[in-house]
Amino acid sequence: MSVSIVSAEEAVWRGEAEMVIARSPEGEFAILNNHIPFLAALVPGRVSIVSGNERAEYFVSGGFLEASKGGAGSARPQNQRDTGATADDDGHDYHVIVLADDAEDLSQIDATEARRRLEKAQSDAAEASDERAEARMRIEMARVELAESGHGS
Repeated sequence: MSVSIVSAEEAVWRGEAEMVIARSPEGEFAILNNHIPFLAALVPGRVSIVSGNERAEYFVSGGFLEASKGGAGSARPQNQRDTGATADDDGHDYHVIVLADDAEDLSQIDATEARRRLEKAQSDAAEASDERAEARMRIEMARVELAESGHGS
């Protein structure tokens, strides 16, 4: 199946995969080729793309995952007749796209920088009584990012 991870700034990852693993508010889930059409909100955490023995892992701060036949690029021009084909421009009939608020390769996360962001978020939370919910969210995102990077909490 064709898989893409995109953020507002860039296409982060694109390629073939056998499985995509992500986390929604309801819990972790996996998508395999020809899964039923699926749309889920993503919570901060790891998105894993598995192909054979290879595994690409990204930290996403939130967003959405859509899995469907045809996928991105499958829309026909209005004047094109429906032939029943559902393949996208790359010839895939199933596509998973992760629309991430922000996505970062887990192997590229700097533990020192992640700890600095966690400390700053905690400091901001202690100072900001009116913005406590937002500060708590930043703390939680920083904790998840640090934990997902494999550098502890």
